Amino acid sequence: MKNTFLVILSLATVGAFAQTNLVPNPNFKQVEKKIKEKGEIKVATPWTSPTLAQADLYVPKSKNYAINVPDNNYGEEKPMDGEGYAGIMAYSYKSKYPRTYLQTKLTQKMEAGKKYCVQFHVSLADLSKYATNHLGIAMSNEATTANNSDILQFDGHIASRKLVVYEQQFYWTPVCGVYKAKGGEEFITIGNFTPDENLTTTKIKRPRGFTKPQTYDAYYYIDNVSVILLDESDKCDCDVTPGMENAETVTRDFNSDETEKSSTVKIINTDGSEAGSKVEGGNAVAAVKTASVDDIDGMLIEFNPKSFSIVGSEKKLDKLVAYLKANPDVKIMVTGYIDASESEEDKLDGKRVGSVYKYVVSKGIPKERVGRELGGDMAIDEKQKTKNMRVEITIPTDDFEGSEEEGSDE
Repeated sequence: MKNTFLVILSLATVGAFAQTNLVPNPNFKQVEKKIKEKGEIKVATPWTSPTLAQADLYVPKSKNYAINVPDNNYGEEKPMDGEGYAGIMAYSYKSKYPRTYLQTKLTQKMEAGKKYCVQFHVSLADLSKYATNHLGIAMSNEATTANNSDILQFDGHIASRKLVVYEQQFYWTPVCGVYKAKGGEEFITIGNFTPDENLTTTKIKRPRGFTKPQTYDAYYYIDNVSVILLDESDKCDCDVTPGMENAETVTRDFNSDETEKSSTVKIINTDGSEAGSKVEGGNAVAAVKTASVDDIDGMLIEFNPKSFSIVGSEKKLDKLVAYLKANPDVKIMVTGYIDASESEEDKLDGKRVGSVYKYVVSKGIPKERVGRELGGDMAIDEKQKTKNMRVEITIPTDDFEGSEEEGSDE
């Protein structure tokens, strides 16, 4: 295995960029010939697997159900972009199955000192019994090769700010990281490079509607990969902590990544200065510039799957509170939604409404000015279903009376 320089980027969310994507065949759409079985990633030229254990390619209308799209042996998933996607083994219980990796050559070499936004999308297979963290991208000057099926491991890396376990199913989770090139890098490798003893894994319940037994592994579908040069005005908002949007993660020791709680990350701003801490507490609203009605009417508060926590949305909610304090006659309606993949029995739409309601009222807004209702599973984005897990703030045209019986404040 030969690597002159390497980085592992872990995951989070990113917006769309207008610049050129350096990753060829990023959605695995270009296929040279029909595939018949698993392990044929090389048919999606120029993608390959660097070890003897080959990654999988999934295509529509396949005669082999194991590699079909959208239904296959691991469950069901529609492509995010294009017609198919790839699949990798990121973890298996007691290392029963070897891990698999994706690798390709960029359309051009990276330029020294330039920053790039590296991103891909993942979806945990429906029948995987486990989910894991430490998925990432390795970048190198030369192709990585190994004449075995061992775990690929490397010395230095850039870690994510949040060592999250990627347990989202039924939809694509956008993930990314900012990478400052040393110069000459032109190969990327996607997979899990961390030994089992340093991983965090969780057990996943079998989703409703599936009767087949779960597999004792963490298997992920992969789609829509990109490496894009960043200009000064561009952002790659990965694992962003509110108030630290311009911060980037710097290289740290491999051994420091054993758990999320023990991780210590030094954060620096893009200008080289050290990032300051975010101010919490009741005075936060005073520092927020009052928003306009256009900022408030239609405001969306997004949530993670299976969650009704507003952590990460405080800055946006403080803007809402500041607007309401500056406009004492305005009332708002808080409407909660779930995605169709979430269980109605969990009542997450009501709990999400309750979280927003409690926060706004705790900041001094009279409860009579905050109406609550449930919106069910009305979708606004079929591809990125996390967008549907939301609370929407609207300014009603008709008056209403705030009621503690509307919605839920659990």
